Amino acid sequence: MEGDALTHVYQQRNEQRPSDMYPASTENEERTVKQRKYRSTRQKVVETGALVASWIVRGMYCEVSGPTLIDLKHRFKAGYEELAVALSAGGAGTIPGCILGGILVDKFGAYCHLMIAVTLDIAAICVVLMPWVPALLYLWTLCFISGLVETIHNTAGTRINLNIWKDKSASPIILMHLGYGIGSFLAPLYSNPFLGVKIYNTSITNDTSYGNVTIEVTSNYSDFKEEMSYLENSRVEYAFAISGIAAACLSIVFYILQVVQSKALKQIQNETASKKSNGFIENDNTIEVNEESNKSYLNVLRKYDWRNKLRGLLQMFNPAACAKGRFWYGSSILFVVFFYFGNAGGGQGFTSKFIRSFSIDQLHFTNTDASLLNTSFWISFSAGRFIFFIIARMMSVKLLLLLETSTLMVFAIFLAIFGCDNSTALWVLTQVVAFCIGPLWPTGIAWTDYHIELTGMAMALQMVGCAFGYMLHMRLIGYLYDSFGPHTYVLHVAGSAILGFILAVVLAIIGAKHGNRFVPENISDTDGRNDIDFSEEKENEKSFTKTDVTML
Repeated sequence: MEGDALTHVYQQRNEQRPSDMYPASTENEERTVKQRKYRSTRQKVVETGALVASWIVRGMYCEVSGPTLIDLKHRFKAGYEELAVALSAGGAGTIPGCILGGILVDKFGAYCHLMIAVTLDIAAICVVLMPWVPALLYLWTLCFISGLVETIHNTAGTRINLNIWKDKSASPIILMHLGYGIGSFLAPLYSNPFLGVKIYNTSITNDTSYGNVTIEVTSNYSDFKEEMSYLENSRVEYAFAISGIAAACLSIVFYILQVVQSKALKQIQNETASKKSNGFIENDNTIEVNEESNKSYLNVLRKYDWRNKLRGLLQMFNPAACAKGRFWYGSSILFVVFFYFGNAGGGQGFTSKFIRSFSIDQLHFTNTDASLLNTSFWISFSAGRFIFFIIARMMSVKLLLLLETSTLMVFAIFLAIFGCDNSTALWVLTQVVAFCIGPLWPTGIAWTDYHIELTGMAMALQMVGCAFGYMLHMRLIGYLYDSFGPHTYVLHVAGSAILGFILAVVLAIIGAKHGNRFVPENISDTDGRNDIDFSEEKENEKSFTKTDVTML
C-alpha cells in the first residue's frame, strides 16, 4: 500500500514538477540564475574588485610573519623550531575550516559576503594580537583561528566568483589569486621600517685559544647564534597592526555588499511569491492529491525523506561521485592529489617564510636587502601565475603541470648547489624558483577539474592536504634550521621540488590511462561505474567535442 502511494506521489510530482526530485540543487541553481540577472556588468566588476582586494588583504595578514620571523624569534625567546610549530597552527585551522566553510556556503549561500566580512574582522583581531601575546601557546591559538577563518574566506569568495561569472570565471579567479601575491609582496615593504637591527656580539666566541693554538668548541647552532646576536629597535607590532587595520577596513565593503545582495534576494522572493499567487508556480510544500489520501501520502514521503538525505550525504563522500561513477579512478586521483597539494601548499609556505631569515643568517644580508629579496620573491610568484595562465591557453594542462614541476625541480637543485655561498646566485635563482612555485596551486586545481569533477568535497580534500603539508614542512624546516644550520633551507626547497615532480608524474600516468571528464557519459569504460546507465556501445567514443581547458 505504501509502495503504491509513493509511486502515485512521485508520478504526480514528475508530471507537474520534475525538478522536485532534486529540490535543493534545483532551487540553488534557479536562485543563482536569478541573482545573476540582477547584476549588471558594473556590479560584477565592483564585486570582483572587492574579492581581489580581499585576497590582497589575505596575503598581507597571512604572510606578515615571514619578514618578521627573526623579530618574533627574539621577542618570544624561542628557536626556529618552536616558532615554526606555532605558525604551522594556521594549517591545523584549515582542517575544521574546510568542513565549516563547506557547510556554511552550502546552507547559507546567500550570505557569502557576510561570511567574508566576519572572517576579515576575526583575522584582523588575531593578527593585531600576535606580537603582544606572552607565550607561544597563545600565538599557536591565534594562528589556528586565523587559518580557520582564512579557509572560510577562501570558500565563500570562490563561491561568489563562480556565481557571478559561471563559465567565464577562469580569468576572474586568476585575478583573485593574483591578489594574494600582491598582498604578500606588500607585507615585507611596510614591515621593513619596523624590523629590528641584528647586532652581532663580537665579545662572544666559540673558539678557545691556548697560545698559538686555537681549539674550536662545537655547540648547538641555534644556541650559539642566539648568544652571538641580538636585536635593536624592533617594533614589529606596527607591521601586524597595518595588516589588521587593512582587513578590518575592507570588511566594511563586504557588509555593504551583503546589504545590496539581501535587497536583490528580497526582490526575487517577492516576484516568486507574486507568480505563486497568480497560479504560475505551485506551492513547493504541497502536492495536490485527494483529501482522504493526502495524509497518507505525506506520511510516506516523510518516511522516505530521511533515507534520501542519508543517501545524498553518503554520496558526497563517494569518490565515484566526481569521476562519473568510477570509484577506483576517483579514489586514485584524490589520493595522489591530497599529497600533491600538501607538498605545493607546504612548500610555498616554508619557502616564503624562511627566505628572509636564510639570507640574513647564511649570507649576512642587511635588513633592507633581505626584505627586498622577500618582496621580489612574491613579485616573481605573482608573475609566474599570470604568465602560466597565458601559457595555459595554448598548452594542455596535462603538459603544463609537468612543465612547471620539472622546471622548479631543476632550478631548486641549482639553488641548493649555488645559493648557500653566492648572494647573486641566491637573488637570481630565488626569482626563478618563486616564478615556478606560483602557478603550482591553480594548475593543480585545473588538472584535477580536467580529469574529475571538482566537487565541494574534492576541494575540501585539497585544502586538508595543504593543511597537513604546511604543518609537516614548517615543523621539518624549523627542526633542520635549528639543529643543522640555515643551509638546510635550500636543501629542503630542493627536496620539496623533487617530490612535487614525482607526484606530477604519477598524476600524469593515472590521467593518461583514463582520459578526461569531458568525454560524454554514454562512452563505456573498462573501469567500474556506479549509478550510471551506459547502455550504448563505443561507437561514439571518439565523437566528443574538444574542450578548451584553461588554468583557474
